[in-house]
Amino acid sequence: MSTTTARVLDLQAVGLDLRAVALDIAARGWPVFPIRPGTKKPPVFKRWPDHASTDPTRIHRWWDQDPARNVAIATGPAQLCVIDLDPRHMSPPTTGFNDALTRLPNPVPVTWTVATPHGWHLYYRAPTTPRMSCSVGRLGDGIDTRGHGGYVIAPGSRTRHGDYTLAADHPVADLPAELVELLTPPPPAPGIRSSAVATHPDAYLAAILTGEAHRVATAPVRLRNHTLFRSALVLGQLVAADEISEHHAHTVLRDAAAVHVGIEDFTSDEAERTIANGLRYSRSRPRYLRR
Repeated sequence: MSTTTARVLDLQAVGLDLRAVALDIAARGWPVFPIRPGTKKPPVFKRWPDHASTDPTRIHRWWDQDPARNVAIATGPAQLCVIDLDPRHMSPPTTGFNDALTRLPNPVPVTWTVATPHGWHLYYRAPTTPRMSCSVGRLGDGIDTRGHGGYVIAPGSRTRHGDYTLAADHPVADLPAELVELLTPPPPAPGIRSSAVATHPDAYLAAILTGEAHRVATAPVRLRNHTLFRSALVLGQLVAADEISEHHAHTVLRDAAAVHVGIEDFTSDEAERTIANGLRYSRSRPRYLRR
């Protein structure tokens, strides 16, 4: 076990010195920034990508201001792609780590792993190109990723839902080429108006919106209504959790579905009904994003 890892584990045991956790993580070359105490969001800084740093002086100053702040890692600048396994949202749900691993589309090498309150984070070294962004469900139900534009909570941090703890002290492995290919999105489909997607200030949410919009716009004719309803369910869960407004979710889905209107009798009224039904059915199933 490395000296850095041993120190993080010791700190978790006593539940203290998050400043030292931040310094140890930064020593790996992974830029960090503070999160409000006892939470996984929001960051102390609204424009956290501009603040993430490995500079010890800056880190000392942040935790001098509040020693209870949690620690976040900016995954893009750290050149990391973190696979987030959430067994609750897998189909069917699971509770075991080994079972959760089998839900990935390809076997993955052992790597530095963090246990989260609801699952696990698998840390992988991301390629320089193509750039790995955040994704939601691209690798399967209950499997998200954090890359450029995203962050993860570091081990040693604590929330009301539970603690983030180091589960496996393996060297950080390279992201397998097969997953790089699966996580590289195709070019935007023609006809999608990007304004409703691109203007959202949260990069992780923007990645979700972009992914669902692309899924709807590129759906085969025979599956377009099913796909639109499924994407409305996904965004409806975020509406129920107040992660996004219903108007914003509706606009993204309506604009994406517009490319189908007029093709084989598909109408805007049909799209509107499908979107409304999906958003309504999700009202009792909020999905709170872990960052």
